[in-house]
Amino acid sequence: MVHEELHQLITIGNWEKLYSTFASMSNSDFRRAQSYIRTKLLPQLPNDTFWDTLLHLIKYRRQAFLSGLSAISHLAADGTLNFHVAAATTLAEHLSRSHPASTLKAASIMIPLVQTEQQMASLLQTFRPDSQQHLIMALLTTETPLSYYALFGELRHTADNQALALACCRHIMRRGSDLAYNMAALLQAYFGLHELRGQFSLHIEPYELSRLERDPQTFYHILNGKRPII
Repeated sequence: MVHEELHQLITIGNWEKLYSTFASMSNSDFRRAQSYIRTKLLPQLPNDTFWDTLLHLIKYRRQAFLSGLSAISHLAADGTLNFHVAAATTLAEHLSRSHPASTLKAASIMIPLVQTEQQMASLLQTFRPDSQQHLIMALLTTETPLSYYALFGELRHTADNQALALACCRHIMRRGSDLAYNMAALLQAYFGLHELRGQFSLHIEPYELSRLERDPQTFYHILNGKRPII
């Protein structure tokens, strides 16, 4: 019955009543309500309602509901994810103004879940951490081709980027995966990181480097060990 009430209040956007319902709950009931909202309700909501709901939930209790951002996965998968709506930008501004560290956490939650370059670019435009260092940290929290492509783009547009690219390479190589070593080889070749110790099995031709900036598929082709592009 409580779940039905929560669903109805969120659907109609009665935030005052929702807050009073939360306030009347015991700690255990609130935890159950939080779990239901995060795992059952948010993954059903269309884009605009999703962002409006999260905005009001996070304003009510950020620590309890920030992880609800992981529910963007259904929107990313069906192609309806849109960060350029009022509630999403208001949420990003609220976190940046009131809880700057949470912007980094928010970006880190969502980066592994987006599925296209456009989604990634919109995410990093809207929920951009408060410094380039924090943005790099967010991109390095996960290992996906998209996150590596976004990292490559950020490094390309950074002045005096060799030192930063070298630090990123060393961090990435500690993962020990084939994808990580391929990314390190790519960055070493592109940025001329002669200080980077280690031999890479992946050989990158000069003409391939010239294509990286304008063709994401070339980047993914090299990152995946030059497997044939399907």
